[in-house]
Amino acid sequence: MKIKVSQLSNRVHEVKTSNRNMEKMYDLQLMMAKADDIADMEPVEIIKVQRDMLHDSIDFLTTVLNLNKQEIEKLGDLEFAETIQAVNYTFERMMGMSDEDIDLAAKKQDASKSKD
Repeated sequence: MKIKVSQLSNRVHEVKTSNRNMEKMYDLQLMMAKADDIADMEPVEIIKVQRDMLHDSIDFLTTVLNLNKQEIEKLGDLEFAETIQAVNYTFERMMGMSDEDIDLAAKKQDASKSKD
């Protein structure tokens, strides 16, 4: 499948939903879910979990998108929130969502947030 992560470049990346890539995706999703559950963690544990999530997010994007040297440099300079956006976008595309599906889901989420 073709994925263009605008935060990194204008290049369209050919991403295979191979077992290896899907496993990387699920591992990172699991880590992200666990990182949300920090209520009973000590501060040092929280920092380690967040650091590991950052490293794994960078590794995931680098590997799955097969980033070149220039894109890896750009990834290193991204804000953390932009990195997570790129990761989530890549997840959604790998799970079969089109750009139109992603835009529609974002609009629905924005609409429900504005009602709260």
